[in-house]
Amino acid sequence: MRDLTAQVTSSLLQFPEVTVEALGEDEITLDSVLCGKFSGGRSGLAWLACGPQLEVVNSVTGERLSAYRFSGVSEQPPAVRVVKEFSWQKRTGLLVGLEEAEGSVLCLYDLGTSKVVKAIAFSGRVTAIEPISNDGGASVSTRHLHQSLRWLFGVAAVATDVGHVLLVDLCLDDLSGSQNEVEASDLEVVTRIPAEVPQRREAVTREGRHLCFQLRSPSGTAVSTLCYISRSNQLVVGFSDGFLSLGSMKTLKKAHYTQVGGERIPVCALTFQEPENDLQNCCYLWAVQSTQQSEGNAVNLHLLQLAFGGRKCLASGEVMYEDFTCCVKLFSLDLSGGIFPWRGQTSNTKFLRCQTIEKFCNHADREDNVNEVISPDTSVSIFSWQVNTYGQEKPSVHLGVFDINRWYHAQMPESPGPEEFLHDCPYFALWSLDPVISMTSPNLILDILVHERSLSRGVPPSYPPPEQFFNPSTYNFDVTCLLSSGVVHMTCTGFQKETLKFLKKSGPLISEAIRDSYSRCLVAGLLSPRLVDVQPSSLSQEEQLEAVLSAAVQTGSLELLTGCIKHWTSEEQPSSAVNLRFVLEWTWNKVICTKDELDQICVPLFDGSCNFIDPQTLQSLQHCQLLLSNLSTVLNCFLAEARELTEKGFSDLTNKQMVTSLIFLYVQVVIWFCRSSLLPEGLDNQDDHIHLSRPFYDYLLIQSYYMGHREKLECLSRGKWDSDCLMIDGMVSQLGEEVEKLWRRDEGGTGKYPPVSLHALLDLYLLESIEESNKHAITIYLLLDIVHFFPNKTETLLVSFLTAFAIPWGLVKLIRGFWLLDHNDYENSLALLFHPATLKTVSWQHMRIIQSLMCQGEHRRALRYMQMMKPSMSSSSEVRLFLTVLLSNRCMVEAWGLLQQHTTKLNIEELLKHMYEICQEMGLMEDLLKLPFTDTEKECLEKFLQTKSGVQNHEFLLVHHLQRANYIPALQLNQSMKAHLTNGRDPRLRERAVARNSLLDQYIKVLPTVQRKLAVERAKPYRLPSSVLREVPRPKQLSTATRQANAGNVHTRTSLITKVLSRFKEAWLGNKTTSFSEYKKLLDLVVRPGPSRSVAQDETQQQPSCRASTSFVASSPPRANTDCSSSQNNLPGASELNVLETPLVVKVTEDSAVTA
Repeated sequence: MRDLTAQVTSSLLQFPEVTVEALGEDEITLDSVLCGKFSGGRSGLAWLACGPQLEVVNSVTGERLSAYRFSGVSEQPPAVRVVKEFSWQKRTGLLVGLEEAEGSVLCLYDLGTSKVVKAIAFSGRVTAIEPISNDGGASVSTRHLHQSLRWLFGVAAVATDVGHVLLVDLCLDDLSGSQNEVEASDLEVVTRIPAEVPQRREAVTREGRHLCFQLRSPSGTAVSTLCYISRSNQLVVGFSDGFLSLGSMKTLKKAHYTQVGGERIPVCALTFQEPENDLQNCCYLWAVQSTQQSEGNAVNLHLLQLAFGGRKCLASGEVMYEDFTCCVKLFSLDLSGGIFPWRGQTSNTKFLRCQTIEKFCNHADREDNVNEVISPDTSVSIFSWQVNTYGQEKPSVHLGVFDINRWYHAQMPESPGPEEFLHDCPYFALWSLDPVISMTSPNLILDILVHERSLSRGVPPSYPPPEQFFNPSTYNFDVTCLLSSGVVHMTCTGFQKETLKFLKKSGPLISEAIRDSYSRCLVAGLLSPRLVDVQPSSLSQEEQLEAVLSAAVQTGSLELLTGCIKHWTSEEQPSSAVNLRFVLEWTWNKVICTKDELDQICVPLFDGSCNFIDPQTLQSLQHCQLLLSNLSTVLNCFLAEARELTEKGFSDLTNKQMVTSLIFLYVQVVIWFCRSSLLPEGLDNQDDHIHLSRPFYDYLLIQSYYMGHREKLECLSRGKWDSDCLMIDGMVSQLGEEVEKLWRRDEGGTGKYPPVSLHALLDLYLLESIEESNKHAITIYLLLDIVHFFPNKTETLLVSFLTAFAIPWGLVKLIRGFWLLDHNDYENSLALLFHPATLKTVSWQHMRIIQSLMCQGEHRRALRYMQMMKPSMSSSSEVRLFLTVLLSNRCMVEAWGLLQQHTTKLNIEELLKHMYEICQEMGLMEDLLKLPFTDTEKECLEKFLQTKSGVQNHEFLLVHHLQRANYIPALQLNQSMKAHLTNGRDPRLRERAVARNSLLDQYIKVLPTVQRKLAVERAKPYRLPSSVLREVPRPKQLSTATRQANAGNVHTRTSLITKVLSRFKEAWLGNKTTSFSEYKKLLDLVVRPGPSRSVAQDETQQQPSCRASTSFVASSPPRANTDCSSSQNNLPGASELNVLETPLVVKVTEDSAVTA
């Protein structure tokens, strides 16, 4: 047995002075013995009694809750002997057994009012009380009891010193009258069950008496304890001569009677314990024998096996064992000596308490029969006792934990082996509570309570955990000690936790205590199972250190590594750099091994080989998650504490930390998909999906919708609009080409949304060039599709994802708005996009939203969006789009103002041409000509109308000339139109020409005569005179003579200086390369301690990161990702990024999946 010692966590929380004085007064005057116990229920009560005084206190704080002093019929006051907690009708109270000079009284004491509400007189001395039922009548809660007991309202088993056992009717249906212990009611004892119980009870109650059934007649042997087992519906009676009796409460007949031990020692305590999944329907009963009332040295524990024919689950969820067959003693343990190595010879051993703690795992996700019987996964019985040793002033207090499941695993031995075996007992652990004795002496310990909720084990170091991890010595729990003057809180830590504390304290000195640390971890079960059977002497010191570091990381004891890193980086020792290099390489290798293990776990989740995830796989994923989280913390410590690093070393360390963080996020998302039943991923067979009640990813259905939607947009665009206007396509394209390559990797992948499998989606989280929020955005969009196409639509799936990853609601509203827009729910989409809490959209999103609305004919909604969001315009294409929206809604003035606001010398012609074309298409040329034009605008308009063919365009140009009083160009244009009209035969064109000529004649009349004549002459077509071309010889030069120049290079002063400087540069670079290359090899990735951060390091950290990333909430160029990813391949340390790759998953065939 390992030396495990409890630690005191609080001071002595003393009882109020009034409580201490009330109890001490009777102890002095009446020579009464102070006694007290924890109630053990959920109320958190403890009671103390001395003579007639009863005090009820809070078991946590020691605060006084209730007090009562009982009175007796005679002059001698009664004494409180037995107290049991009892609850009824949402009230909490106590069943108190009083001993008087002539008999006893059973009192029902209400803690809320501090009064006695029921009192029943007994002829003998009450020695034990056990509540059976707090209800009555035709109630479901009493269905398991004998039919005669169901007519009683509140049943309690009461035993006396002569062996009399009675089932007493507490008459909880009649609490109207006032009653106290002095005016106690009499009993109506019925030895045989009458035929008409209701009539008999009514007659007895009318006479002021309580009906009771005799379960066991007086035998002369005192009953020492009672215990009602609700799961087997049995009442266990322990006698003072060491015998035990079991009776069924269904038949009210004795089922078994046996002697517990070889000696006639009283049975002082009983507790029930149920193992995990016993196939033979066996449960167990602990019987404790102790000479409590006299000086002695006997405390024996006996484990009795209760065998039943079957068990079932009741409607209330409780388990009920049926058809009792036999009772056999299987295990015994002597606490007063024997194999326990007490110091010296024991003079007296006092038993304090026994209790059973059971814990059930949550099986809410199980899809099998809801009425299946569930057994406790954790079942331990806890015993506490006090030992007085000769020659020592202070006693010793001990606490033992018995794990029945580990006892099963140890082949159910009859008793522990010799002392050396008990040191490593796999099912029994021992703690020493001597610290509380040292602090509180000479106060007496009355009782010890272990808090059920505090019982726990640590984190398993590996999965599956080693055998030592399940030993009871690994439990951690909190304890409260009840003393005569107050309460004290303690904590008991298991050997694993003690070992981890030792490792944390070792810190930088771990290199000096490697062998000791390794042996401690081996015994505590903190090492890998493969090292359990390996002799420590066969391992090198480096291998032992790696095993200790693994135990620290797997259990979350990171103080060992971080303490070493901080110490080694701060000290000036030559070995520090070597130690840091060793820890860093070990940490990175651990990351690689964890990633490989994660890949092996995830392959069955994606290849369709399984349909449901088992708990072991989920635990393995959680173990990987914990490891990656701890390893990321260690790498962060390296980054924070590193003093001097080369540029390559800092880059590699940063890459390692970034890769570890990405893998950690990846496994988080995988675990969430598993818990949400979206993984494992099934085969692409819709018939199989029909029978699944859980949501699933139906790729074929979602893919068909988006293919149809893209084809529809292609038809609606008619070449005028960009058909690539789905918001999800824009989201994916903004992430770069890496996503497209990733989604083309698997068979059937198109590179577009939706991904061909959840494997392709989740691999998105391993891309280093994409921000986390953008990855979550794609996942949210896909979850919206899954929920939409799933017949039983539920929002809990999406809410669960948002809660698990703390995603802001602004991003959720934005993505939901995009999704609604892609599914043609325009009104709700715009309502979400306009919401104040929604993240503000960026430039590319504005463009895509407007294009989508315009392409689908929603011109008014596009205008509304533009007016509400007021997007900024930074390019000509954006201005052209917004001009189109305004003109499509016939907002001519607003469009003209927008154009004039955003025109520059470079784009004015482009924008004017676009606006003129839209006006011509929309039939807005007449409104356009009414606007004022600048010279440039008039020039562009005239050029536009001249280049466009058609009579209507020429007429618009004619009107434009006339509006600006340009009569001569108007006449010239009309003359040219007349010339073209001569060949035309369309009568409508001739009519328009007549009207046009008449209009021009009227304009000509208003001109002066001279100007009219000039205008008419200039309007006539001008003919050039004919010319004759003649070829003449080239003239010769008379004043110069040309000569052929000699070819040669021109030498200047500038070229000479440039050539000399280039020679200097070549020589300097050659020397620097040869000297620095060797020096750099020694410094790469070496962590060197130093007093302060170097200037080179500060400059390195101030440089912006080369990793580019885009965001859905911030504008950035979409092609930056691809440039960065290609450049990272050339960076030093880029090999770390290879760890992010996942193995190719090949879908299994349907036949092989069924076979698997």
